[in-house]
Amino acid sequence: MSEAENRSAANLILLCQAHAKEIDDFPDLFPADLLREWKRTQLDTHEEATQRPLTDTEVEEVLERSFGLDRFTAAVADAVPFSARSRSRQEALDLARREAQARRMVKLSPVPAHRRAAVVEWMSEHLEPALMVPEGQVRVLVGPMGAGKSEHAGRWLEEGLEVAELDDDAEIPVWLYARQVNSTLSAAVIEAIGGDPRRPCRVVIDDLDSLAPRQADQLLDEARRLVLVWPTVRVLATSREGVKVTPEELLTIAAWPFERGAGLLRCVLGEEPPRAAWTPEARKLMTSPLLVLAMAARIASGGEIDASPLQLLSGLAADIVERERPHADGQTWDRLARLAARILTSLEPVTAAAFGTDPEVWALTETGLVVHDETGLRFALPLFEQYFAAQALRSGVVALEEAAGAHSFPGWRYALAFAVSTVLEATAEEWMLRLARANPAAASWILDEIGRPSRPRVRRDASEEGSDPSLDAGRWLRYAVQAFLDGFGACGPQLAHHHEGRLVQWGVRLHGRGMTLYEAREATQPELVRLPDADLNGALAAGWESGTSFELPGGHLERWRWSRDRLSGPLARLLRQRRLPLPADSPLVGERVWLLAQQIMQIKHQRWTTAIPLEDLRAAVAEMMARVNTSVMSRWEADSARVDSHDIRWIDARLTDLHGEYLAPPRPLPDRHNAATRWRWQDYSPELTVTILTEVLRDAVTGYRDLVTENFPRFGSALGLSSVLPVRAEGQVIMNEAGPDGSGLYYTLSPDPAGLNAPPYVALTLASAPQPLRSPAEPLMPGTRQTVFRRTSDHLISLPTGSPRPATNLAYTWLADDLKAIGWLQQPLHFSE
Repeated sequence: MSEAENRSAANLILLCQAHAKEIDDFPDLFPADLLREWKRTQLDTHEEATQRPLTDTEVEEVLERSFGLDRFTAAVADAVPFSARSRSRQEALDLARREAQARRMVKLSPVPAHRRAAVVEWMSEHLEPALMVPEGQVRVLVGPMGAGKSEHAGRWLEEGLEVAELDDDAEIPVWLYARQVNSTLSAAVIEAIGGDPRRPCRVVIDDLDSLAPRQADQLLDEARRLVLVWPTVRVLATSREGVKVTPEELLTIAAWPFERGAGLLRCVLGEEPPRAAWTPEARKLMTSPLLVLAMAARIASGGEIDASPLQLLSGLAADIVERERPHADGQTWDRLARLAARILTSLEPVTAAAFGTDPEVWALTETGLVVHDETGLRFALPLFEQYFAAQALRSGVVALEEAAGAHSFPGWRYALAFAVSTVLEATAEEWMLRLARANPAAASWILDEIGRPSRPRVRRDASEEGSDPSLDAGRWLRYAVQAFLDGFGACGPQLAHHHEGRLVQWGVRLHGRGMTLYEAREATQPELVRLPDADLNGALAAGWESGTSFELPGGHLERWRWSRDRLSGPLARLLRQRRLPLPADSPLVGERVWLLAQQIMQIKHQRWTTAIPLEDLRAAVAEMMARVNTSVMSRWEADSARVDSHDIRWIDARLTDLHGEYLAPPRPLPDRHNAATRWRWQDYSPELTVTILTEVLRDAVTGYRDLVTENFPRFGSALGLSSVLPVRAEGQVIMNEAGPDGSGLYYTLSPDPAGLNAPPYVALTLASAPQPLRSPAEPLMPGTRQTVFRRTSDHLISLPTGSPRPATNLAYTWLADDLKAIGWLQQPLHFSE
């Protein structure tokens, strides 16, 4: 028999694997005739079986033996991964109710056990208006820690549970902690409900700010896409202040009226509060449920109510820990601090295996303060996370400078404020000194977050015996100013009077609660001298600059607020004048050179057409420098042109880098001229306008980066736009029919991981009116995020073509907005020509 015949279908015989292997292993025992006989028997048996149908009894017997329903169901369940669809709808509803109840009871852990039932009853009788989240929409509920965000979200979800109980066409609502979303939000929702959310479904994302800014922004973007793909889904996220969302998406929690807070306080205490609870200072603290619970804990323990909100919350956390779990060993408390540090530092959820051994994790969860679920380890309440993160800072597990670092501060900001507000005053002063040097943005934000106490504390340690109180007070203020200056970059020496790189000498004198302070013109040593008690009018003649008198800062950390205010004024002036230091190759340098050259030539009454002769410019600058070198400050004006000594020194230093015969403008000249045009922008064609504004936007992004790198290197991610660099810019050039601001710019900035070592990517198109910059369903680029300090990313601005320094104005606008958000500017600044 040939090989082909041997392998033909006529010789095919169906055998189980065991018998087939036996034949292959021992072929001599199974001759061909025997195998053909087996095949004939198989075929005859098959023909006989198929000639008549099975009886009902035989069918039942076959089903029972092969696919018994219980056995079949069990086999499928064993083979298929678990899904929410494996539960019956009633089982899923019961589970969702129990989970909702558990969340409520965990939130009541600050309430003494014997008063919890009364508080639950009080809350059910004093319900606040329900939240409204339309189908196909995302809303973000924003409020401070303890304002009741999770409680509101819980009520909204329970409303969805009631709907689901009555309507089988509604999905059972989904509650997700932000850190619980490991892959995508869509995958988490599908896993929770066991399939696509085709039916009406409510989704809660709790504690959004527990994520790193990059992840929080990405998760919100996924929520927006989810509701567009499944338009019957509605999403409610909760977050503390700082997460920036569109006005349409924002829901804010209003502060409680005093009457509501007082009612809860009576309920928790079970009696009338003491008189101290009705003072104006205490009444201001009854603005949120958690603060009321913290005040009740203070009253119950006999403590003083007069405290800042952060101090009340820290005390509440300590009371709960002491009351609920007093027997945990010291190692467990140390691990809780380390866990808080890991959670705040890590960009991913902290898994139990990565944190410690099983016994160590069991010890943490047994405290009731830590939850271990499928996503990893987390604290049962954000309050506990802040409390133990502050412990980590106090114990040195994490250094202050590390937590306040350029990139780590946004994640640690609340823990830092928590810690600074709860340590002894002397320690708080020492920590502020370190924070100011490490990151002035962090120190400023913490000052605003802590706020001023209702009653001023003693201002500073008394002077040592034999020392001069005036010098002690001056030194106390000067050290704070110097610490802030140490944290700035190249602009630092311009924020306070320096000579030869050092802060000039101060002359000080105390008079009652006030102080008089003069700065020397040039002297730097000694750092402080005492002004005479009389004849202050002669100070100017004695080598002092003009001085000032003020009330000596007397409250907790007030010298830091005074120092910030003292420096923020000069900083605002530098910004308004747009003369922060820049690297020589910054595109903003070219704009300033051209603007100053125009103004100088206008002052010298010279005319030019498209370029300025460098020989004439150098001659004019040299003449002005002769006057600058012999005066303290010189100024020149002619019509709208104004320059001073600072400007002349600056451009004189840049002239050596200019070559050729002429200085050309940094932007292309108009490409069409019409005597009938009324506005300057009309001399530019739409095509050239797009080209120019593309270059302007690219230079503005580069210039902003240069400003930050040169002047605010330690501010880092506290500056909103800086935290997302490098960015790509996309938008539209808006060409209107008439008006002085005919060319506008509608743009958005988003992170561009591919742009690390390349010029910013800019893509602009022409439009007659602003159009959506990006479809809400379109995913952002990988890495897109929005930090807690960042404003919304879409901007519509007027940017007339032909402006002398449009990129400078745009870059300074971004920088001023960022500085105001962290307290370094008191008022918004606007930049135009």
